[in-house]
Amino acid sequence: MMFDDKFFDDWLDTQAQKVMEQVAGGQSISSDQMMILMLKAQTNHFAHLDIDLRGDMRALREDMDKRFEQMQVETAKRFEQMQAETVKRFEQIDKRFEQVDKRFEQVDKRFDQLTSRMDHFMIWSFATTLTVGGIVIAAIKFL
Repeated sequence: MMFDDKFFDDWLDTQAQKVMEQVAGGQSISSDQMMILMLKAQTNHFAHLDIDLRGDMRALREDMDKRFEQMQVETAKRFEQMQAETVKRFEQIDKRFEQVDKRFEQVDKRFDQLTSRMDHFMIWSFATTLTVGGIVIAAIKFL
């Protein structure tokens, strides 16, 4: 069977009241009666400690809730900042790729120009070789 706190508190209040009436009347009290007053003082002290502890626990919980909310806000801000920085970096990388693409286009144009020049030089060189060869053959035939 569970101990009924209400029953005990009522009994202790009644006994403590009787002892206090004796003290107020100037009568001496026994050791057992002194123990009743000590027990009443301890239960009052425990009740106040319980109230203080519960208040401290509420304050601690509220502080933890505030800190958790602050962490959530700060984390969200940091995430947004990181996201913005990431987008900025990707945009910079995209610009670099565009620059590299333009450079490749320039290199491609130069390569085409160089290939065209080499083709013209080879045609000129082949034509010159044929012409000189024809002159040499004609010179050998006529001599």
